[in-house]
Amino acid sequence: MPDRRPPPVRLNLSPQNKPPKSKQPRHPRSRKARATRKNSTLLYWIAGGLIVLLAVLVAIWIETPEIKGWFATREVPPENLLPLPQKPSVPLQATPEELRRKKLKEKVAEEKRLLAEQPAPKPISPPTPAAPPETTPSPAKETTPPLVQPVPLGAVPGAPARALPVDMNKLDTERIAAYQVALERIHFSCGFIDGDQGMRTQRMLRAYQVSRDLPATGFLDEPTRNAIGEPGEPFLTYTVTTDDVASIMPKPQTWIAKSKATRLGYNDIWEMLAEKFHCTRGYLKDLNRGVTTPTAGTEIIGPKVFPAAPIPKAASLRILLSETSIEALDAEGKVIAFFPCSIAKDKNKRPHGLLTVKVVDPKPDYTFDPALFADAAKAEGITHKIVLPPGPRNPVGTTWVGLSLPGYGIHGTPEPENISRTQSHGCFRLANWNAEKVLKMVKVGTPVDVEP
Repeated sequence: MPDRRPPPVRLNLSPQNKPPKSKQPRHPRSRKARATRKNSTLLYWIAGGLIVLLAVLVAIWIETPEIKGWFATREVPPENLLPLPQKPSVPLQATPEELRRKKLKEKVAEEKRLLAEQPAPKPISPPTPAAPPETTPSPAKETTPPLVQPVPLGAVPGAPARALPVDMNKLDTERIAAYQVALERIHFSCGFIDGDQGMRTQRMLRAYQVSRDLPATGFLDEPTRNAIGEPGEPFLTYTVTTDDVASIMPKPQTWIAKSKATRLGYNDIWEMLAEKFHCTRGYLKDLNRGVTTPTAGTEIIGPKVFPAAPIPKAASLRILLSETSIEALDAEGKVIAFFPCSIAKDKNKRPHGLLTVKVVDPKPDYTFDPALFADAAKAEGITHKIVLPPGPRNPVGTTWVGLSLPGYGIHGTPEPENISRTQSHGCFRLANWNAEKVLKMVKVGTPVDVEP
């Protein structure tokens, strides 16, 4: 039987005749998944970048002292300061202040031992070195110049007191001045009373707070005000005397004229009264706005700095160059008095280390050396040393405490309002009333530790 199947079809499958592959449409879900994965990856990269940027900013903040200082030096108003809760703790090691006190005690003990082995030094006149940082005063004259002296404020009997007429919780100018007066009476001085919580007042407050184991904030915060107590009668009414007016004398304009004067006294009635009240002329005039020029019989309102506490004896003095201040310490190293001072402008002329008191002079003369003041000597034709008489407007003020380093001493000033503002040639300047206190606190041989 014949085969009826159709013959097989032969296809030409050469590359040229292959049928095109049909494109299958992709499922729409796979496209959405890819888009989601793409967006997630982008978010991961953005988050990682933000984390890296944040880490860089934190590192910059940590390493930049200006940024840290901006946060650290913001001052909180004194009235908003609150005492921090005190937690009892046992220190594991000595604090820097304890180490410094221990070091000073050892120095004082060693100095006392050396002084005990040697004969006590006799008071001598301050030596005049070849080129001292500041001209040393010559010895005081034995006779007092026959001139009228202003009446001491503490010697005025029955001066009517003026109470403090301000709210005790409001730290205005008069209230701040009242606390300055209270601390001045116990020999913690801000230099001069002005009713301002400036640099000198803050340093004085820190010294007082450390001496009373209070937080050293430098402000009149509540614990400090409680420790001081309510200032009792911080102001008084004083009647200007005829001796006060007669003590004012013309101001010599040249060095030669100063050397010919009998005494270098006050040149203005406001100047004399401000020094009597331990304050600035501007603050005293502000308290007496109705007074133009005080005369004999004029009533003046001023800070009542007397009666003051007895002046204590200091076992040692500590001069802090960085704080431009002098602290009096007792035998245990506790601060018992504080005074702002001026130091040398030239850092190379600032002494450091342990010195001692070598001489005390309550009424020093002053020797003008033309070698040290060449321009002034040339202008006036001065060729040899001349001696200026004592007085509150003497270049070294009313007091000289000579130190064991030749040419250096602690002394007063003719410009008390410039203490801590202007700088000296090497010595340590104090307001005259504070220099007089230091002279009464020390004796020949008292250690003086000068610290940076």
